[in-house]
Amino acid sequence: TGHTVCAPIKSHIHIYIYIYIYIYSSSMWCVPCSCIQPFAVHSLSVQKKKTNIELSNFVTRKMHQQRTTTTTTTTRATDSPSSSSSPNDTNHQQQKQLDLIIWDVDGTLANTTTLAFEATNEVLKKHNFDEISLEQYEYGSRYTTPKRFSYHACGDSEGHKELGEKLGASFDRYYVELVTRETAGLFSGIRNIVERTKSVKHAALSNACGEYARRVVKVNKLDSIFEMSLGADDVSKAKPEPGGIRELCQKLNVDVSNACYVGDAPSDGRAAKAAGCMFSIGVNWGSHDLSDPTNEEHFDIVCETREELERFFMKALSDN
Repeated sequence: TGHTVCAPIKSHIHIYIYIYIYIYSSSMWCVPCSCIQPFAVHSLSVQKKKTNIELSNFVTRKMHQQRTTTTTTTTRATDSPSSSSSPNDTNHQQQKQLDLIIWDVDGTLANTTTLAFEATNEVLKKHNFDEISLEQYEYGSRYTTPKRFSYHACGDSEGHKELGEKLGASFDRYYVELVTRETAGLFSGIRNIVERTKSVKHAALSNACGEYARRVVKVNKLDSIFEMSLGADDVSKAKPEPGGIRELCQKLNVDVSNACYVGDAPSDGRAAKAAGCMFSIGVNWGSHDLSDPTNEEHFDIVCETREELERFFMKALSDN
């Protein structure tokens, strides 16, 4: 009856469905890449949009926190009978905005790994020390030049100060002369970021010597934009100590809480946070893996690409 009639029909339907699924799934392997590409691009666009939203929210929240903290501190000070702050001082202190971008040089502004690595080995060979690997160089680049050479020559960044200073001085003399746009050129996209953010001040602070930092800025024709470029020998204490950042801000008459520091090493992030910068920004195209949580924790935000960094600054400046 009804059930016996429907049974073979139901069976045939199942067979047709199975055949259809098989043919459809098989044909998917033969779909041209051009047909699949729109779906892949759409997926990437959605992910990128999400990143932009998260980035925008982070910048807004961070700048709001800075302003709220300063307003609270200022209000408490002016409420105190012993306070000597004037209304003008209060208004000035409440206006927290990004006024200064401070750049690390090696691994952040300029792609100098090959130059520095090869020059390091030349100096070590000249003084009868074993050459080092690229990995050893990259690890040592977190130190100032004298400490780095103490580490490369003897395995201890702190224990051989005189030797480190001797090798470091030899390196500086040799290294600076090798700087050209070919050996120490900017990473792609960096010039565009600097050009688009000229509404605020720019400066460089490196753990290399000051002469080197200034030469890299000059050969890359950024000296007309950068108001100051300092090295470890220009400040009282180099990174990761905060003194260099604070001294640079003081010389440029910028409150350190209105400045941000951009760098590729954990010591950069530590210095920026200790100094009290508005933002401590890590970039993951230098000598250090900032996807490692022990490195990433020193930064407020880590940018994987120059495009991310540019979007970050565009948002920060739009909130000024």
